[in-house]
Amino acid sequence: HTHTHTHTHTHTMLNSFPPHHISARECTHTRAHTHAHTCSQSQTNTHTHTSHITKTHIAGLGSPPDEIDASAMSTSDKFEAFAAYEAKGKIKDFSYKPIPLKPTEVELRVESCGVCHSDLHQVHNDWGIAAYPLVPGHEIVGIVEKVGSEVKELKVGMRVGVGPQTGSCESCHQCERGEQQMCAKKVKSYNTKTGDQDQPYTYGGFSKRMRTSAKWAFPIPEGIPPNLAGPLLCAGITTWTPFVYNKVKKGDKVGILGFGGLGHMAVQFAAKMGCETYVITRSPDKKKEAEKFGAKGFIVSTDAKAMAEHHRTFDFLLSTISGGGVKWEDFFALLKPDSTLCTVGLPPEMSFRPNLLVGNRLSLTGCYLASHSEVIKMLDFCAKHKVFPQTEELEMNSENANKALDKIEKNAVRYRMVLVNKAL
Repeated sequence: HTHTHTHTHTHTMLNSFPPHHISARECTHTRAHTHAHTCSQSQTNTHTHTSHITKTHIAGLGSPPDEIDASAMSTSDKFEAFAAYEAKGKIKDFSYKPIPLKPTEVELRVESCGVCHSDLHQVHNDWGIAAYPLVPGHEIVGIVEKVGSEVKELKVGMRVGVGPQTGSCESCHQCERGEQQMCAKKVKSYNTKTGDQDQPYTYGGFSKRMRTSAKWAFPIPEGIPPNLAGPLLCAGITTWTPFVYNKVKKGDKVGILGFGGLGHMAVQFAAKMGCETYVITRSPDKKKEAEKFGAKGFIVSTDAKAMAEHHRTFDFLLSTISGGGVKWEDFFALLKPDSTLCTVGLPPEMSFRPNLLVGNRLSLTGCYLASHSEVIKMLDFCAKHKVFPQTEELEMNSENANKALDKIEKNAVRYRMVLVNKAL
């Protein structure tokens, strides 16, 4: 199901479900005082809404869609895509000759691709690792059009999702113990060297077609609307794994710091897991939306009295904050002794006095993506409990790709941008 509208849509899929307890699963992450996750949203949210259409999607299909245009099944020698040609440059049309399909790969017709804040960082080369031309996009949903000779689990016509990681060495210690996301030689959906002359780097989902590892192309379960599936592979998995890794359980009092692209997903996971869920943010105008997504309580972090009322009462805090100037001691004060603050946001720096951390035996940790098996569990949970992002859609082209990145830079998105290809 693909939209051809050129104006912006807002999609909200929210259902009321009873609290659900999931057993704690051993997750594959490393505790660290800093971490390297590249998918984050700023805590600061200054929104300028235009009028929009609210739409509810019919459930997506993990099996072949109802209709596949026969003309779309043939592919040209070159793939059409959209790329940045230089740091801070605008997205422009781009074409490239793809690497020949490998026995373990699939070729996808890209239906949609979410736009993440890390895409903006890469286009701007904020981290100094971008290679140009750069085709962003790691929240990809597409239809399998070709399969390599060794691919058994995927068939032509299946709808799959591709996230930030598309491979690993499969032989190092991390891979052997199922922690592929920690592999030092992991392959990313874009900006990883390939050694090929025509396609020197992997190219992402700002494209009409792409080739990728079949292992890391996940069938989209029935019940997940196709155009809402992409952000689950990034914002979804980023906020799912901290709860699993830190063994958060039903009945725990959980606070979500920041309420944007990551925060609105974290709230849904915590609420559907049966936690007593609070949103803690600088933006008082987000209370109604926080409650709509399942928050039981709402705390404005600049309100000293409100913060004091919850002193040493939280079992777990998950920070999605990426802005600077945060007084972390205020959040440490909310935690019970022997509790944890986990960050998936990437603030420019974290500075604090360690007194509360030491005195209350607190843990400060981070989480990065997830193992292959954990992605599958997350998708199944989202399908069962209707955990979906709220998105704004634009037709995929270079002009709208720039528009989406601009809105993200201005913190004007509620809450994820998605670029949708017209029927090919």
